[in-house]
Amino acid sequence: MTWRSLVAAILAACLLGPSSCWSAESAAPAADDSAAAASVEYLPLDAPEGISQAVVVQGMPLVYTRQLLPLDAAGNLVGEGSVDAQIEQVLANLATVLKDAGSDLNRLIRIQVYALAPETIIRVRELLAKRLDPAVRPAFSPVQTPLTQRGAVVAVDAVAAGTAPTDAAAENEAAGRLVVKRCEGVAGDPSRADAAVLPRGGVTYLSGVPDEGGLTESAVVRVMTRALKTLSYLQLGPEHIAQIKIFVRPITSADAVLKEVQKFFPDQATPPVVFVEWLATMPLEIEMVAQLPPSDTKSTPSQNVAFFTPPEFRPHPVFSRVAVVRADRQIYISGQYARAPSRGEPQGKYVFDQLQEILTKTDSDMRHLAKATYYVCDDDAARWVDRLRPTVFDPDRPPAASKLMVYGVGMVGRTMTIDMIAVPKDR
Repeated sequence: MTWRSLVAAILAACLLGPSSCWSAESAAPAADDSAAAASVEYLPLDAPEGISQAVVVQGMPLVYTRQLLPLDAAGNLVGEGSVDAQIEQVLANLATVLKDAGSDLNRLIRIQVYALAPETIIRVRELLAKRLDPAVRPAFSPVQTPLTQRGAVVAVDAVAAGTAPTDAAAENEAAGRLVVKRCEGVAGDPSRADAAVLPRGGVTYLSGVPDEGGLTESAVVRVMTRALKTLSYLQLGPEHIAQIKIFVRPITSADAVLKEVQKFFPDQATPPVVFVEWLATMPLEIEMVAQLPPSDTKSTPSQNVAFFTPPEFRPHPVFSRVAVVRADRQIYISGQYARAPSRGEPQGKYVFDQLQEILTKTDSDMRHLAKATYYVCDDDAARWVDRLRPTVFDPDRPPAASKLMVYGVGMVGRTMTIDMIAVPKDR
């Protein structure tokens, strides 16, 4: 089935109005966009030293990592009781995984930090900057959460720009196929990938899919089944998934959850996985990043991002079930915070105003947000995120999104943060 016939089938199946469908022209990235120069542009703006408010990447493969912990190659915790020792081990593991995947720390686009305390998050930024060339300033998105390894106080995952294929996976990468990789230089399971190399081209973001039942094997099965069904509408399958992020409660169930997730990848290594403990009545939610394979048409798409709602769901005015990015240029935006501690309303207004300023400076706008993550740590912040989203988003074009109640957002005195991925405005 070609992309055009697939989309025609989707259009025929959609019963929920035009906002739940996409056009044939928006099905996938144009195949012939080789004229776009490969680049990574760091835009510090008013960000703290070592990081950027936004990073613009164009025309490059992307490396997604799993959540990396402060473990040595034998799987032993390093630096118990020492924050700096654990951070250095985590960063060393990240460097090892990126090198194995054809990248390195100086090609970082975004780093996401998971820690128990805001002070640890600040220290990650400081120690990371010492390892990077001064011009390299990745987007930085932290959250406070317990971790899957007892005694660990910090973990990271990252997105980095890839380079030319360097090993036996070269044929797959050259053919435009996503490659999941196990890195022997870090502790891990041969059946679980440490990185995924997403070829240059399109990418698909799936909003978090929750389950309202108890945390049982069937809960994981239900969530994964729904997510894979959504991917199937786009003619995608498990082999196209670059990263899985799992919001779970309690975090001690992570290993059992991961074993259930692995069953959906019987013929390949499980893609990179990240865990966050959230404070929700629902025990489980899963979001995904997936490849969008090259189109079988050479026509230039008219929209850099399209939004899709599966026919079994109603369109929602503040989030889309799926965002399909066809632009060869993406904008990664760091976690945004209010300038001063306050209640939910002024925090929310500040971070959304700040977001719009950054988008303007990167040739984008609120209609071209592809992926949104909202972290909140009290009811007032959660309420104001909900109140403000309808005022800033086009109800026909809201981003794929997850909103999460967590222990903390990574900065003292703040109760919300948002980070985003956008694309340039359509021409």
